[in-house]
Amino acid sequence: MGVKTDILKQIRSFAAALPQKTKDIFFRLFHSAGVQKAITFLRWNTLRPYFVQTKEIMFSFTKEQPKTAAFIYVCLFCAFSIGFLDKPLALSCLSDNKEGFLYYLANINPSGWWFLILAALWLFYMAVAGLSLTTDVFEKNLQKAHGILFILLALSLSSLVTLIMNILAGRYTPEFLDTMNLYGFSAFRFRVTETSFPSFSVQSLWAVVTAAAYFLPKIRRLLYALAGLITLSVVLTAECFLSDAVMGAFIGIMMYHTARWIVSENRENMPIISL
Repeated sequence: MGVKTDILKQIRSFAAALPQKTKDIFFRLFHSAGVQKAITFLRWNTLRPYFVQTKEIMFSFTKEQPKTAAFIYVCLFCAFSIGFLDKPLALSCLSDNKEGFLYYLANINPSGWWFLILAALWLFYMAVAGLSLTTDVFEKNLQKAHGILFILLALSLSSLVTLIMNILAGRYTPEFLDTMNLYGFSAFRFRVTETSFPSFSVQSLWAVVTAAAYFLPKIRRLLYALAGLITLSVVLTAECFLSDAVMGAFIGIMMYHTARWIVSENRENMPIISL
């Protein structure tokens, strides 16, 4: 009994002294040289010059290499979105009801049919040019046919890059999240209809719209606004994840610039990395 009593007294004594000991430990830790130095460093007046310097470096880099900077920013956003945004957003947007304005808007994009549509337009303008009775009409329709070929080039490049990335990434589509609770990546999946990074429909839309806007400057803003609305509707109807749409749009725009670089007569003085 005496031993147990002593043990209980020691436990009670330790428990009674524990709050004061804890306070003493935190007091000493807080007033230690290392912690005080860290607190001083983390003050806004100390950090502000570093933030300003970082801002200036980023601004300068973005101005000098806009496409490279955009690629880095898009990749960082996609990484953040994959880790924190894509899954909860898709789960909140998944629905068995496939009707409504957003679904209608998402289906406006012809997606894989763009190739046939553009090929038909090229044949139409070539036929009209061939049947033209005047040189002016012939030249105008020939220029339109060349413009269609340029759009086809941008779309082909964008689709090729997207196909390769889909195979390499092998990301499960939101449909897998809905039916099988699968979220993530399975590299080297060759069933591209079951992958979504980047989005095929979004990349084709932006490749076509960006290239078409080059020839139609008067309605450029309207085309961009329509493409933005369709892209948003594709995400909100869980046809693809947010990061899929962002990367798809970026690839479509970048492949437009790549197509311009390819057809340029001054490629040697126009490095594609800094277009």
